[in-house]
Amino acid sequence: MNTRNYCFVAASLLFPVLGTGASIQGPELGLVFDSAKGELRQILGIPGAAVLGRPMALGVAVRKVAVSPLGDYVLAIGGEHNDAMVFAVGRNPLVVSGADRGAEQIALSVGGKSAALYYKQTNRIEVVAGFPGEPKVTAEYSLSSGQTLTAMAISDDGKMVLAAAGGRVFQVTTGGETPVAGDLGRVVSIAIPTAGEAFIADNARNEILRVKGIGAGIETDVVAGSKNGINSPVAVAVARDGSRAFVANAKPGTVSIIDLRGEAAVKTVDCACKPTGLDRLAGNEVFRLTEFSKQPIWTVDAGGTEARVLFVPAEAAGSTEQ
Repeated sequence: MNTRNYCFVAASLLFPVLGTGASIQGPELGLVFDSAKGELRQILGIPGAAVLGRPMALGVAVRKVAVSPLGDYVLAIGGEHNDAMVFAVGRNPLVVSGADRGAEQIALSVGGKSAALYYKQTNRIEVVAGFPGEPKVTAEYSLSSGQTLTAMAISDDGKMVLAAAGGRVFQVTTGGETPVAGDLGRVVSIAIPTAGEAFIADNARNEILRVKGIGAGIETDVVAGSKNGINSPVAVAVARDGSRAFVANAKPGTVSIIDLRGEAAVKTVDCACKPTGLDRLAGNEVFRLTEFSKQPIWTVDAGGTEARVLFVPAEAAGSTEQ
């Protein structure tokens, strides 16, 4: 498809390009997607002092969005034909070369260098690389029939794709599906901090599993469970330096912080919310916990001495900017 059909993103996408007469913008914490209106919103400010910005003029309706962990691009599914599109800083929008239409799930790698697109109708996964300037499909995998993925993750180099269906996690390869972990409850989230290693959130068993040696002698251990405060986990993420893992627990409304350097000691931070995920924002280990709604957006800042749960005020009725 001709990419010029989508070349109408406003210059303010992600970070404004300063030009003649342009004003200087303050710090930006990240982006949040308003799924009801199909709009991207900036979160302006810093943790504890942030507000919602105006809806971004993408010029095309999007229905699913994944924001790069570095905040330099957005991978979205949308437009008239539900294409996979990349909106990047200082660049015109691009349709992902070779990608099918209508992907149901998007997974970005920890550094945003690779992505996995899942197509439920055809039970296929496409690997995308070349972000942000030359996004293209570099590999395609067909999954065995009769299963629906509940979680998916990809390594930064795009060479390792993990998926969960039912009570098992497997590595997706051209040769088929290689078991990574089985006899689990319900896997809802997978994080791949480095090649060959993964963390798995089991929502049914209230456990966080660590898997090492994927592809070369697998070792699995439980780094935290219900006795450590893990309760209905919905997401797991890992610090950039690999020192800690973070878990969003839905039922009690908490965030568990697991120290991976020693004996996996766990700290719990209360949240006056029901977390739905862990989406990385700007700053040192700052995550968005809840989606855009009429309620405040809750975040956690674990980069300081003590982790803090903070909120972005809800938008006032009839307002387009806080």
